[in-house]
Amino acid sequence: MDTPKKPSYIKKLLTFYFARRWQSLVTIFYLAGFGYFAVFYLGNLWLSLKFIGYTLANSAQLLGLAYLFWGVAFLIALLVPFAASIYALILCYEIWTGEWKEWQKALGTIALIFAAFFIIISADNSIRLVAGQTELEEFVTQENLDIIGK
Repeated sequence: MDTPKKPSYIKKLLTFYFARRWQSLVTIFYLAGFGYFAVFYLGNLWLSLKFIGYTLANSAQLLGLAYLFWGVAFLIALLVPFAASIYALILCYEIWTGEWKEWQKALGTIALIFAAFFIIISADNSIRLVAGQTELEEFVTQENLDIIGK
């Protein structure tokens, strides 16, 4: 007896966003918006890997405790916008496939959108604040990072 395979989580997500109903117009724009945020902040993942490499290469210089704490803050601030974008896509699916009433789902989605924007904007500002510290100045200069955000 063959038991039918359960569809993967990614397949369920794609089915949710590209379902054959009129609401898909809204979900496709939602997917495009937060999908673009995820792609936009994908470069932060690469930058965080470069920062870890820089730290490992220069750790023999005893970078100091201040560098450690600012470095951790920098890494977290780099990863948060990407993670928030991905979670916004996943949580929308979870909200709409849950057992809530329709108005609760709509309210939850609106709250999710505002929370995701707030988290992404705050993290982006935090990146610039942390990258402006003197402990990270050499890495910022070496990578030619624009911390002003023009």
